[in-house]
Amino acid sequence: VQPSDVVMNPKQVFFSVLIFGAAGLLLFMYLQVWIEEQHTGRFEKKREQRVASGWGPINYLQPIPRIKPQIPCA
Repeated sequence: VQPSDVVMNPKQVFFSVLIFGAAGLLLFMYLQVWIEEQHTGRFEKKREQRVASGWGPINYLQPIPRIKPQIPCA
């Protein structure tokens, strides 16, 4: 076996990288959609349980109404 027989030519390298890149991209997109579906499904179930039990969702972005100190006017 000659060393030149083992080494792939540039066209083979290009096509193998292209095919593995496309397969990896498709696998990544599929897994991303699958994980998002799993996450949102579990989240919807938890939210339904929380509403049924009387606990509402908390909005952390709204400011909490605080008691303002009363300063007597002199």
